[in-house]
Amino acid sequence: MKTFLRIVIEACVICLIMAIIGIVINAIRSDGLPFIADKPYEIFVPCPETLGKVEMIAASDPRLQDGKSFIVDARSEEEYKVWHYEDAISITYDYLDPIPEEELKNITLNIINSGKERLVVYGDGDGSQGSTGYELGRELAGHGIQQVFVVEGGAEGLKNR
Repeated sequence: MKTFLRIVIEACVICLIMAIIGIVINAIRSDGLPFIADKPYEIFVPCPETLGKVEMIAASDPRLQDGKSFIVDARSEEEYKVWHYEDAISITYDYLDPIPEEELKNITLNIINSGKERLVVYGDGDGSQGSTGYELGRELAGHGIQQVFVVEGGAEGLKNR
């Protein structure tokens, strides 16, 4: 029991010494942190939203088959390998991770070089707000890509058309 008590006392002494050292270093620094804030800290900083507008397109719409649509599958790579719409490219979309700038440039160049008139995105879910296709479409449209469409019914709608 005396050993345990001695460990606790030594730990408290070490913590006290480290706290004193931290306070002294903070006081010496020209940009040290104040102990009492002179103004409220900004704990909520809104993120810039780079989301654009998209239009819905039916899974049976003839524009999907006219050769003028650049088609993107927003589902996971595994789902893409199991089934994907003919000529669709895979861009796995994650709600919490925006598309990296380099990948966005590659996507844009691919669309431009393809000569296609429109971008059609599909993903999981029914294609409505919150589905991967809808959210990827909005993000791409927010970066300046025009004529962005999202398939109603998502991948399942295309499979069952």
